[in-house]
Amino acid sequence: MTHPWNTVIEDKPQGKHFLANVLLLFVILAVFMEGGSRLILSIGSLRQRVFSFDNSSYRLQWVARHPHHMEWAWAGPFSIYNSTRGWAVKPGIRNMRVADGMLLTTNSRGVRGTAEYPYERIPGKLRIVTLGDSFTFGSEVNDEETFSRHLEVSLPDTEVLNLGVQGYGHDQMLLYLKDEGVKYRPDIVIVGFAYLDIYRNTLRFFAYAKPEFNLVSGNLVLTNVPVPTPDRVLATEPYRPKSLDLLLILKDKLRWLLGKNERDARDVTKALLDEIIATSRSVRATPVFVYLPVYEEIESHAKGQSYPLIVKSIPFADRERYLHGICQEEHIPCLFLRSRFDAEVKRGVDLHPQGHWNATAHSLAAQEMQNFLIAQGLIQNQPAGNLATRYRK
Repeated sequence: MTHPWNTVIEDKPQGKHFLANVLLLFVILAVFMEGGSRLILSIGSLRQRVFSFDNSSYRLQWVARHPHHMEWAWAGPFSIYNSTRGWAVKPGIRNMRVADGMLLTTNSRGVRGTAEYPYERIPGKLRIVTLGDSFTFGSEVNDEETFSRHLEVSLPDTEVLNLGVQGYGHDQMLLYLKDEGVKYRPDIVIVGFAYLDIYRNTLRFFAYAKPEFNLVSGNLVLTNVPVPTPDRVLATEPYRPKSLDLLLILKDKLRWLLGKNERDARDVTKALLDEIIATSRSVRATPVFVYLPVYEEIESHAKGQSYPLIVKSIPFADRERYLHGICQEEHIPCLFLRSRFDAEVKRGVDLHPQGHWNATAHSLAAQEMQNFLIAQGLIQNQPAGNLATRYRK
């Protein structure tokens, strides 16, 4: 007779028990982390406290806007998907009301304004292409009030093509120049340089998904092209681990505090600007950089929120020295507008520092650019209009 207490039970190896318990604990922790992360990122007030200047934060904000038909909120309702640059200005717009009733028109190629510019040059006409972000594009002003349009009206026998696009970094400006700008065979390429754009150069998601250049052994390597379509971004979003997003956001905050993001942004931007210079010169155009003062750079108490908090501690002069160093190294004409803007603010002139430039700021910028181009010998001193007189009104 066999008694239960005499039954021999084969023991499982203790190592297997330990491994199973560790795996179970890991699964439980992962589930709690994922659930907690999704909860944090689903509550608006908590989400805004967590978000930073990084890919995950911008992607999650874009996704959150989508159900409310605001998927192009930052790029503008006048934007369309572009497989190379992420988004572009929609062509063929006629008097669209944007930004407090301002009117927006684009030609058949998405260049702001009513004028059609053929790729073929018109003999005897100077041609200028302007590159930049929303300040060059002219958010919050009418078509006739952008600095590009002021330049075109004021300079004799001159075409000025506004290739500014809201939300662009220098990486997208470079691709726009390579894809379209060079086809116009410009004489001058003006880059409207806003310092905040250098941080966009390190992202693959900002106003929407975008291309990203990485520096590999000193060379630019293009990634994230073709840019995923909006449908694809939305289709893959439910399967993205939000715990990973949260960790990446926190990691990015640490990188800001350590100054690593600043160094990376400056390094890749230097390479991008060098490539813009080379591309301009390849079609015998003269590149010109213009430092555009924005937000708190215009007025110390301005409340612009486009810079990460840590970046606001960088002195204005240091930001300008960064561009000045590139201009000196590459022998590029470089104009800095802040001193003139500051002088006008002290006189009581409103340049709208809390948001995008107003019409007065655009007119002032165009006046300074015209004088600079004349001083550099790039255009003749035969103005068709008097920008100074118009500005003083």
